[in-house]
Amino acid sequence: MRVESHEAEENQSPWSIIFAICAPYKGKMLMALGLMVFVTLFELVPVYLLFLSIQELLNPLSASAEQLLWIAAGICCAILLKSSCSMGAYYFSHQVAYQALTKVRMKLTTQLANLPLTWLSEQNAAVLKQNILQDVEHIENFIAHQSVELFNAILTPLVVFTVIAFIDWRLALSAVAVVPLAFLASGLFMHKTAGQYERFSHVSEDLTATLSDYVKNMPLMKLYNLDSKRFAVLNRKLDRYQELVLELTGQTVPGWTLYTALLGASFVCLLPAAIGLHSAQAVTTEQVILSMLLAVGMLNPIIKVSRFFMEANELLAGVKRITPIYLAPDPKLNNTQIQADKKHPLMQFYSVDFTYQSHKVLKGVHFKLVPNSLNVIVGASGNGKSTLAMLACGLLSPSSGRVQLYGQDVSLLTDNARAQFMSVVTQECYLFEGTLRDNILFGRSGISSDALERAVVAAQLKSWLTQLPDGLETLVQTRGQNLSGGEKQRIAIARALVSETPLVILDEAASAMDNVTQGKFYQAIQGHYPNTTFLVITHKYLGLENTGQIFVLNNGEIASQGTHEALLMRCAYYRHSWQLQQSDGEPQSPVKDPLDFQPISYEI
Repeated sequence: MRVESHEAEENQSPWSIIFAICAPYKGKMLMALGLMVFVTLFELVPVYLLFLSIQELLNPLSASAEQLLWIAAGICCAILLKSSCSMGAYYFSHQVAYQALTKVRMKLTTQLANLPLTWLSEQNAAVLKQNILQDVEHIENFIAHQSVELFNAILTPLVVFTVIAFIDWRLALSAVAVVPLAFLASGLFMHKTAGQYERFSHVSEDLTATLSDYVKNMPLMKLYNLDSKRFAVLNRKLDRYQELVLELTGQTVPGWTLYTALLGASFVCLLPAAIGLHSAQAVTTEQVILSMLLAVGMLNPIIKVSRFFMEANELLAGVKRITPIYLAPDPKLNNTQIQADKKHPLMQFYSVDFTYQSHKVLKGVHFKLVPNSLNVIVGASGNGKSTLAMLACGLLSPSSGRVQLYGQDVSLLTDNARAQFMSVVTQECYLFEGTLRDNILFGRSGISSDALERAVVAAQLKSWLTQLPDGLETLVQTRGQNLSGGEKQRIAIARALVSETPLVILDEAASAMDNVTQGKFYQAIQGHYPNTTFLVITHKYLGLENTGQIFVLNNGEIASQGTHEALLMRCAYYRHSWQLQQSDGEPQSPVKDPLDFQPISYEI
């Protein structure tokens, strides 16, 4: 099931999302912006006092040291008041940013927890990490810092223009005469940059995901002594990234340079206009001087505003990335309480097809699980076993047909219902830093010591644990780096068993076990959990002699089913595969086919 776009999401711009995030704190935000108004006004006071000091110095007969000292004190007071107001504005804006974005982070994590398992399995972990961390951080930085700075940068030229217009409207117009020329020049050079920034955002995001995969697989690169020149995909994306950077630089640098130069040249029009008006006795000398002082740096804030909107593409792209998650509607899950009804089989695949990129992986798969038994799906690598496992636990939805648990579609189950009725062990075992006990119990309370002991024994961990000085209190490093592959698999199996759910799905969970250990494992889970249904997906044919129902998967279809003895008699494919593995002694480890993908590891 995919997360459909929220109907309102298409009509909401990134700016409207940012405003909605700040809306609950509009009082504090208005306080911050109001204080920035005073900051702007206090910026003009030193200019006026400087003008008075110039008047005093130009008239030495009336000038006095005391008056100049009072002017200097006034300038100091204006600077202190401006700093105090600025400090207050940043205080309120930071409060809004941290409170609002704390809620945003909580909402995003809650949404991710509530989104369908099928949607999560399709996502790239690096991109989701960028959404939760970097994109939200950009919004937080904008609200805390850039919002008040941007408001001040817009307000200052308007206030200065108004003051100069009050002195003489002709001087005010001449002071801003270069603005249309600056915008015209920048538009000629940078009119195509919006679309390029959009492409740059996608290329950057794609490169981030690829780099994350390469960093994750760095040990493998070291093992084969590979350098970056060996990776065509990464090099191609790096080249595309560099091409876009050079293309953007070639367009923005000339236009930006001309734009800033024109905005910094307001005196080019103001000075001739002031001289002409003064010659015609339309303005006084004092008015010309005051206008000149006010116009110094008047248009520089416009450069800051323009720079922000050029760099805002990253902010807006980040808002667009989190919007589908932030505004995601509640998933349409089946909230009907699942009952263990004998009218329905525990699990059923009903004429299931699954197609991946025009390749049909599973075709007409149809079977039922016998309750309270060990059911095994066996087949060679590339036949769709892992795809079948993901369909069984709801990580994928079938292209056609139905996968049901007690008559309810698995892909539409709530997380609570899924966890209540099934436990899953995938090929990639997720372990976290803590003790072995912590990793098996997985934060669950109310698990009795007998249930824990039974799971440990059935998962073939008991003999290994007795050799450890600290037993279940042995510390596990991050991702289980201090454990072998077989040990990690058995810990994950014990974690699934201790839940005592009606159904346990094991996808190649015993692949690291030898044949003897695997045989003991099958006997143990049947002996210790007689009322549990097991669905085991494996490539190993050896060790299945005493299991219950076996389904043979070949070319995406259930070729045959039955007990081991029956299949040896009537299924040539099963008999041939069993004989090959028996002659080899120990079967090969499975090689994943393109559809046996695990974008995110899950153990439920």
